[in-house]
Amino acid sequence: MAVCLFLLAQVSQGQNSTSSPYSMFGVGMLSPKEDAAAAGLGHAGVALAPSDWVNIANPAALNNLDSTTFYFNLQFKAFYANEKTDGERQGVYSANIDGLTMGFRVTKWWGAALGYAPYSTVGYNMSDEKYIIGTETKYNVRHTGSGGLSQAFFNNAVTFFRHLSVGVGVGAIWGAIEKTETAEFQAALAGENIYNTRKYTMNNWFLEYGAQFHFNIGKNNFRFGGVYNKKTDMRSSYDHIVSNDISSELFFDDVTPLKAEFAVPKSYAAGFTYTRGKFLGTIDYHFNEWDEIENPKFSETADFCNNYSIGGGIQYSAGQPEDPFYKRMTFRLGYNYASSHIDLRGADLASYAVTAGLTIPLGRWRNALVVAYEHMRRGTRFNGMVEERFQNFKIALNIRETWFLKSKFD
Repeated sequence: MAVCLFLLAQVSQGQNSTSSPYSMFGVGMLSPKEDAAAAGLGHAGVALAPSDWVNIANPAALNNLDSTTFYFNLQFKAFYANEKTDGERQGVYSANIDGLTMGFRVTKWWGAALGYAPYSTVGYNMSDEKYIIGTETKYNVRHTGSGGLSQAFFNNAVTFFRHLSVGVGVGAIWGAIEKTETAEFQAALAGENIYNTRKYTMNNWFLEYGAQFHFNIGKNNFRFGGVYNKKTDMRSSYDHIVSNDISSELFFDDVTPLKAEFAVPKSYAAGFTYTRGKFLGTIDYHFNEWDEIENPKFSETADFCNNYSIGGGIQYSAGQPEDPFYKRMTFRLGYNYASSHIDLRGADLASYAVTAGLTIPLGRWRNALVVAYEHMRRGTRFNGMVEERFQNFKIALNIRETWFLKSKFD
C-alpha cells in the first residue's frame, strides 16, 4: 500500500479511542496503562507508590495502600485531533472508557489490585486511487479499520524489610482488529463495489514483574522502580470475506488459524521518584523490543523497530486536611518523548507531549476527581504523510471506602 494514501486521509468520527492513520500498522496505537494522576506527570509511574490512588504502572506499587480502605477507580478519555498533510487538514474527536481498577490490602505486607485497561486501539478511514490494469481509468480504494486489544490484570505486591516491594501481575490480552478495503467501481465502470474484509482475533495470558526500593535521608525520600514484561506470542486466527453490493459472500475463509503471526514485545522500564514534604518529582524510561516482532499480516509497507520513551513531571500537594477543598488540590506538570515502533520509510513518527494534571478533593481525605491534560504532536508531513496534534483529556473518579472498622460505644 503506497505511502501516498495518507494524502487523502479521512478519519471517521466514531467511538474509537484513536483516529490515527498510523493505527493501520501493527496492533494499532499503544495505550499506556496508568491512572490519570500518572498521565499528568508525563506518563511516569514506575517509581510511584501512592496511598490515595492505585498505581497500575508497576505491580509492586501497592505497598502504601491503606489496610482499612477499598480503592475504586473509573476512568474516561476524550481527545480532539487536528491532522494535517501538505494540502489537507481536518479535526476529529471522540471519547471512551479508559479503565477500571480496584485495589486493597490483603495483609499488612501484601497489596492487590484488579483492573481493566486498553492495550492498543485501531481506527482509521482513508482513501487511495488505483488504475484499472491496462487502462487510464482510475478507481477509488477506501481503507478502514477498527478494534484493538484490551487487557485485564491481577497485580500483587509483597513488602520485604519495609524498604523493598516485589510485585507480579497476571493478566490476559485479547481483542479483534477488522480491516476492510473497498474498491469503489461505481464511478469508474458503473459497477458494484467490492469489499475485502479481514478480521483478526487474538488472545493470550501474560506475566508482568516489578520491584520498588525506597529509603530516606533526613526529610528526603528516594524511590527506585523497575518493570519487566516478557514477549507474549498471541494465539490468533482470522476470517476473510470478499463481497459486493449484490452478494454478501463471494469468498469466505472461516477462522483460519495463524501460527506465530502476532506478538507483543519484551519490554523494560525504570523509574525514580524524589519526595520532600508536599513536593514530588518523578521520571521514567521505557524500552520495547519491537524488532523481534514480525506481524507480517499487518506490516505490508512498514517494519517494526525498537522504541523508547522518557517522561517525567513534578507534583505539588497544597493545603491541610482542615482547609476547604480548593486549598487542598494537587497540581502536576510533565513532559514525555516517545520514539515510534513503526519504521515507515525512514520518516520520523516520534511523539512529543506536554502534560498537566489536577486532583480535586470531593471529601475530607477520601474521594477525589483527577483530571489530566496532554498536548501531543506526532508524525510528519514529510513525503505526503500526516502530522497529528492531539488534545487529550483523562478524567478519573477515585473512590475510597473504609473497611474493617468497628464502631465503639461508651
